[in-house]
Amino acid sequence: MKYPTLYQAFRKHIDLSPKAYLDLENRLIHKTLDKKEFLINEGQVIRYLPFIAKGLMVNYRLDGEGEKHVIQIRWAGLWLGDLYSFFSGAPTKFNIRAYQPTELLMINHETFDYITKKHPVYERFFRLSIQNAYIETLNQIFNLHSSSAEARYLELINNVPALLNDIPHYLIASYLSIKPQSLSRIRKKYK
Repeated sequence: MKYPTLYQAFRKHIDLSPKAYLDLENRLIHKTLDKKEFLINEGQVIRYLPFIAKGLMVNYRLDGEGEKHVIQIRWAGLWLGDLYSFFSGAPTKFNIRAYQPTELLMINHETFDYITKKHPVYERFFRLSIQNAYIETLNQIFNLHSSSAEARYLELINNVPALLNDIPHYLIASYLSIKPQSLSRIRKKYK
């Protein structure tokens, strides 16, 4: 087993046999990204489901004035892509960029179709993953409207404390939906 982190990510949600896992592992596409390298840019079609084996990535959108609006921040052990673009073939509306040297394990359409047909347990995994992503998105929206900026910041650093050293603070502020100056005041309070 070359990628135990991926195997464990599957095992959190499904009872996956080593044989079924190895069938997938042999079909994975391995990709490395340098710090600040893009996986995909707005307007392209994403053709892979990327799992972050190592690194840190940010999914963001640029508005008409060129300001970045961070949608997701993901790190090792998590998935980050654009499911809508992957499944529909439509161009993505997002930019996905590495903020550390990053290693990705990617599943293309052919592999996705193969493993979900041959090993239905993968279909269950992806259904559960999509459900969880939907719930997480709703919670994120709820928190933006009901939690204080300070509470959102504390939750973020409790999940990934190293994050603060690895991506620009203005991106963290964008993710928290606050101004960089507000983030500076909050960070100063908790140093």
